[in-house]
Amino acid sequence: MNEEEISLILDTYMYLDNKEAKDGMCLSKVIEKLADAPDCMEGGCHYEEYQILSKAVQNPEIGELIIGNQSHLMGFDSGTAACTFRTKDSKSVYVVYRGTADGEWVDNAVGMTEAETIQQKRALSYFDTVVNREELKENERLVITGHSKGGNKAQFVTMSSKYADKIDACYNVDGQGFSEKAIEKWKQELGNREYENRRNKITGIYGENDYVNVLGHSIVSEDNVYYIRTPADKKDFAGYHDITYMFAKRIHDTTTGSEKVVFDACKNDYAPGRGIIGNYVSELSGRIMDMPRESRDGCAAFMMQIMELTKGRGNGINGEVATLSDVNEFCMNGIPMICNSLLFSGEGALFLDAALCKDSFALSMQGNVNFEIDTDRLRKQAATLINQSILLESVRKELETIIGDVKKYMKTEPVIYAQLLVKEAEIRRNIRLMEEKGKQLYSTVYIYEQKDEEASLFFE
Repeated sequence: MNEEEISLILDTYMYLDNKEAKDGMCLSKVIEKLADAPDCMEGGCHYEEYQILSKAVQNPEIGELIIGNQSHLMGFDSGTAACTFRTKDSKSVYVVYRGTADGEWVDNAVGMTEAETIQQKRALSYFDTVVNREELKENERLVITGHSKGGNKAQFVTMSSKYADKIDACYNVDGQGFSEKAIEKWKQELGNREYENRRNKITGIYGENDYVNVLGHSIVSEDNVYYIRTPADKKDFAGYHDITYMFAKRIHDTTTGSEKVVFDACKNDYAPGRGIIGNYVSELSGRIMDMPRESRDGCAAFMMQIMELTKGRGNGINGEVATLSDVNEFCMNGIPMICNSLLFSGEGALFLDAALCKDSFALSMQGNVNFEIDTDRLRKQAATLINQSILLESVRKELETIIGDVKKYMKTEPVIYAQLLVKEAEIRRNIRLMEEKGKQLYSTVYIYEQKDEEASLFFE
C-alpha cells in the first residue's frame, strides 16, 4: 500500500475514539480487542469504521503498525485527538489527527478569519512534543495526516512547525483551508521560497462531493489535488464528508433485489474532478471569504455554533459562544448571500436541480434551472426594511439627545456615557444594514423582472 492509502486507513481509525489501546500495541491487536465493543457491532456508531479497519489490518503493512504518543495519555485536551503509528522496520512514522471533536466547531469558525486558532496551536504543540520525544533519525520518513479538521491541523503544522524540515509529506483528507491572515503571516515569516516549499509537501485527497475542503482559502497546489468517489445516498448528506464512503461500494443484494452499501479496506476509484455539491459550496465559500471580516466572522460563528448544538454542547471547548451580534450578521448578511448564490449562480442552479429533481449528486447534468420569485412579497419585505430603518432612525435621534443630556449632567458616570455611545453606534450600523438589504431586495426584483425565461420551479 502507498502512503496515501495508509493515511486514509489511519485517519479512519481516529474516529473510533478508542481510549483502551496502549502505546506500543500493533494495530491488528488494537482492532482485535474491539471486536466485541457494542459501538463496533452492526448498528453501532462505529460499525462502518470497524468494518474497514478489521479488513485493513489483515494486510501486514497496516496490521503491524505500532501505535504511540496518544494525545489523551499525554495530557492534551479532548479536541487535540492525535497519535502516531510507526512501521515495524521504523522506516516511517505517521502523525495522525482526528477530525472535529465535540467543542471544536466554533474553533473552525475562528480559522476563517484569524491567522491561527487555539486548537491549531495545540495541534502544533503536540507535534513538536512528539518530534522531541521520538528523536527522529535522518533516514526515517515522517508523514503527517488527518481528515476534516484533522487535515486542517496537519496542514497548519506543516506550515508552522519549527521542525517542518523533518516532514516528508502531508496528506490533507477533506480538510478546510485558511484565512488570508494565516497565508499572509506564513509568507511574511517564511518568505516565498520556503512558503512554496512547505505547501508543496501537502497532497489534497477529497471526496468528489465533499463540502468542507472548499471552505476558506486553499493552500494546496492544484497539481497535488485528487478526488475520490464517495457513493453516499443523497438522503445521507453527511455521507459526502464521511471518510468511510471513500471505501464504500454499492452492490446488488440478491436477497432483497435492491442495492446495499458495503465497506472494505480498498479506497474507491479516483473521480475526474469535483462534484456538484463541492462546486456549489466552493462558490458559496468564495462569497463568504469576500465578505467584510466582521460579517464573515459573525456568519461563520453562528453556523458553527449550530453544529455545536447538534452535538449537545452549548459552547466551544474553550468557552466560545455565538453572540447576538453573530446571529444578526447571519440573518442580515448570511441568509441573503446563501439565497443569492442558490438563485443566481450556475453552481447553485445545478445543486438545486440535483437536490430536487435527480436521484444522485453523482449524475452528470446539463442545462439551467429557472426560478419564479414572488416579486410582490419581495417588494413588501423591502418596504418593511426601509420603513423599519426610518423608525429606528427616530429612536437613534432620541438616544442622541439622551447622550447629550448625560454628557451635561452625568460627567461622574463615564461608564454609562460610554455604554450609550456604543449602543448609539450599534443602532446606526443596523440602520445602514436595513437600508442596504432593502435596496438589495428591490434590486433582486428588478433583475428578475428583466428575465424572460419560463419558470419551472417556485420558491417562496
